[in-house]
Amino acid sequence: MYRYSLLIGLLLSHSLNAQAISGVSSRWSDSFVEWEIFIQPEMISGEDEPPEEELYGELKLRWLNVREDWSEWDFELGGRRGTIKQRWKDDPSQWELRTYDGEVVTMRTAWAGDFGEWRVTDNSVTLSLKSRWTNQFDEWLVQDTNRGRFYIYTMRRQDPRDWAIEDELDETVSDPMRLALIFLTIYNASPKLL
Repeated sequence: MYRYSLLIGLLLSHSLNAQAISGVSSRWSDSFVEWEIFIQPEMISGEDEPPEEELYGELKLRWLNVREDWSEWDFELGGRRGTIKQRWKDDPSQWELRTYDGEVVTMRTAWAGDFGEWRVTDNSVTLSLKSRWTNQFDEWLVQDTNRGRFYIYTMRRQDPRDWAIEDELDETVSDPMRLALIFLTIYNASPKLL
């Protein structure tokens, strides 16, 4: 009986772990090295207007103001912390997200030299993230028949500071997987100036 209770507890904690993320914005209007991630809380019965978005996490360049190194990032999302790093310093086509509690998500371009399509996996779920356009990275989409849809787009055309997110992925997609999708989008769309 204890094993079943433990298993049910683990499954519930995993399904409650993933939140519907509603947006991401650069912390400063003139910099792309610190980001804030937001969720839209559920509307409470009887209220006329939806509640305000809530801050759910942050993502920032690890070596902030030390050197121009865009290959390492730190994050906090829903109380979980970790890092995102390039697998090799000179290859931005392969990344790894690691939470401090052991979850690993890998991100790779689907095709060599093409940064408009990515494969993102945690070894149990694999998603394909694609840019709508090849010459600008304003809109990105995951469309998976089994797990749902994740659509991220700029609030203003060709302005990568503020993004809206339509997060319709199911509970099998963890917060770290969602963060990997967000990271790839903002990293590829941001000018690399400090």
